Amino acid sequence: MKKIKDEPRGRRENHFGRLKNGNPPCDLRALPRCQAKAKSTGKRCGNPAMKGKRVCYIHGGRSTGPKTKEGLERSKRANWKHGNYSEQATTRRKYVNELIRQSRELFEKM
Repeated sequence: MKKIKDEPRGRRENHFGRLKNGNPPCDLRALPRCQAKAKSTGKRCGNPAMKGKRVCYIHGGRSTGPKTKEGLERSKRANWKHGNYSEQATTRRKYVNELIRQSRELFEKM
């Protein structure tokens, strides 16, 4: 049975994390942190942000968004709730309001 070498507790000199696939280790404390804040506490997430992003993978760092024109149109429709403020609905409301105003003027003249 091998004897395990005791390591001192507390801070170690080597703060490098072990990475897969032969990537070079780095100081994990120096990585930029996620900018997302919790609504309840107002504190930041604290996870390492993804490379080239402001947030971690949990808060949308992996999301790349739509890549094609069809995907962009689909994402607009995905955010659609009721259509009360769409261009068609507002023009229709303006037209109906104008008809109501004209009919009131007509009734007042009679």
